[in-house]
Amino acid sequence: MASATFPIWRAFEDNEITHSGAHYLLAIASLAKSSSAPRAADVARQLAVTRAAASLQLRALQEHGLVKLDNRQRLSLTHTGANLVARIASKREILLVFLREVMGVREATAELDACKVEHLLSEETGAALVRLVRFLRSNRPEARKFVAAFRRATAECPPGGRCDLCAEACLLAVAAETAAV
Repeated sequence: MASATFPIWRAFEDNEITHSGAHYLLAIASLAKSSSAPRAADVARQLAVTRAAASLQLRALQEHGLVKLDNRQRLSLTHTGANLVARIASKREILLVFLREVMGVREATAELDACKVEHLLSEETGAALVRLVRFLRSNRPEARKFVAAFRRATAECPPGGRCDLCAEACLLAVAAETAAV
């Protein structure tokens, strides 16, 4: 690992929300759309966790000003929480479209990978993906040529060697082995 990039991994800890926290917020938003404001037990049921685990996570989200609890023990997102949910959902959607339509990743893999990354992706990168997908979906001749060429492309590492992209392990070989299993 290059010494100049060593501190980068620590930026993960400074993320706006944890993976678990993102799913709690998304569950609250989803439940609120389908019925009245949910209770902690509804969120626990939706996420298949214990009520105790849900209570701990929901308390942390309240302390961070993302969720509020009314006098009837009903949950709702604060303005900040709703804004965060909207950004996470938008990033998930653009990741899904990019992975499926552009990269040709299988649906199940795209869903899983988008879920893993949605809350970690910066708005800058999310916006860049939107621009790329819009360009590739356009009727511009250069976009159509690129998409056609990309879909025809097959990549193989040189026999016994490595390409200039995979530093430690050939991702093409790993993907092929995984697909064969």
